[in-house]
Amino acid sequence: MIQISDVTFSYEDAPSPALSHVSLEIRDGEMIAVVGHNGSGKSTLAKCLNGLLLPTEGTVSVNGMLTSDESSLLSIRQHVGIVFQNPDNQLVTTIVEEDVAFGPENLGIPSDEIRKRVDSSLAEVGMSSYALHSSSTLSGGQKQRIAIAGMLAMQPDVLVLDEATAMLDPQGHREVIDIVERLHREKGITIVMITQHMEETIGCDRIVVMGGGQIRMQGTPREIFRRGSELQDLGLDVPETVWLRNTLTSGGMHLEGDPLTIEETAEAICRSFLKK
Repeated sequence: MIQISDVTFSYEDAPSPALSHVSLEIRDGEMIAVVGHNGSGKSTLAKCLNGLLLPTEGTVSVNGMLTSDESSLLSIRQHVGIVFQNPDNQLVTTIVEEDVAFGPENLGIPSDEIRKRVDSSLAEVGMSSYALHSSSTLSGGQKQRIAIAGMLAMQPDVLVLDEATAMLDPQGHREVIDIVERLHREKGITIVMITQHMEETIGCDRIVVMGGGQIRMQGTPREIFRRGSELQDLGLDVPETVWLRNTLTSGGMHLEGDPLTIEETAEAICRSFLKK
C-alpha cells in the first residue's frame, strides 16, 4: 500500500534531519502504530505519507504513485487521509454535515453521492444526530469524530491519525480509539496511528518505534513490549497492563500466555490461582 524507501527529511535551519534514512512498508489492511517521544520524527513521517511533506532524499509511493509526482498528489490524498491532533484545524465550516461534505464537494462528486457519503460517514462515527449542529458547540471528542467522518467521506484506503487523541479527555480518547478499531475490523481500512500513548497500540498488528529520526525497532505488540528497557531508553514505557504483568511475574507469579489486555491479564491471574 505505502512504500517508504530510504527517506530523509530536513526542516530548514534545523541542526539535524527530522528523518534519517527511514525505510518502511505499510501493508494493505494493516493496523500499525508509530510511536516515539517528541522530536522522534513520527509526525514528520505521517506528513510524508500523503505528500504534505516531500522527502529531502528517498521516495514515498502510494499504490505505486510517487508523492514527488505533483500530478499524482490529488489521487494520493484520496487514498491516504490524515486526521491531526487539533480537530479545530480541520473543521472548515460551521455546520457539521457541511464540513463532512467539504472534501467530496472539492472532488466534484455528484450531489446525491455526497449526501450518501455524508450520512454514511456520520453514522460510522455515531454522530448522525448532530448533522445540523454547529461544530463550535461540540466537545473535543465529538469534533475529532467529525474530522474522522470528513476523511471517511473521501473514502480513503488508509487513515492516518497523527496524535489524534492527544488533546482529548479520557472519554473522548476512548471513543475515538473504539471508532478507529471498528473501522479497521469491519471495513478493512488500513490504519496508521501516530502516538505516544502505548495503551493505544495493544490492538495493532505492528508497532514501529522511532527515535532520533530513525526506526529503532518494530514488531508485534508482544514482541515490542518484551523490550521494556529499550523502550525506556527511548523515553517510552510499556502499557499499564504490561507493567502489571511484569510486576506480578517479577514477584513470583507465573502468568501463562504473555497477556497484554486487561481481560487477558485477569484470566491469566485466575488460572495462576486455580493451579495453586
